Amino acid sequence: MTIEKRIKLDNNFYYVAVDVEYKVIDNNTMLCLKNSDNEYFDGGDFSKLLERIEETYEHEKALKYDSKVWFMADALYLYDRIPFLSGIKDAHIGSNDNLPYSIGYIPKDELDSYINSHNIVMRDNSNFKLFDERTWNI
Repeated sequence: MTIEKRIKLDNNFYYVAVDVEYKVIDNNTMLCLKNSDNEYFDGGDFSKLLERIEETYEHEKALKYDSKVWFMADALYLYDRIPFLSGIKDAHIGSNDNLPYSIGYIPKDELDSYINSHNIVMRDNSNFKLFDERTWNI
């Protein structure tokens, strides 16, 4: 299953996608992250992480990832702070009908490839735990 949550960075709206699955752990069925060693997923903690990212976002910091392609810069900014994401969408809403007129999507593997091919330095998130704010690189 994929869960998407909206985040606003300046005037841009993005949808961060995460893949989750149900697992049986100690005879209990739990919703867990697929793209993380940490098995726990909580929508409330995820929402809190996104709120903190929104509050602390600075466009200049995003440009360190890519100064020419702003969508990629923001996508990498988010990926550096949400290491378990599986993709990022941007949606542009039409002014006449309030429906999306353009949707872009960058999957995790494309972000990884872009990072490698452009020698982009990302932070170490090996200790990241969604349930522990002290491990968040905001």
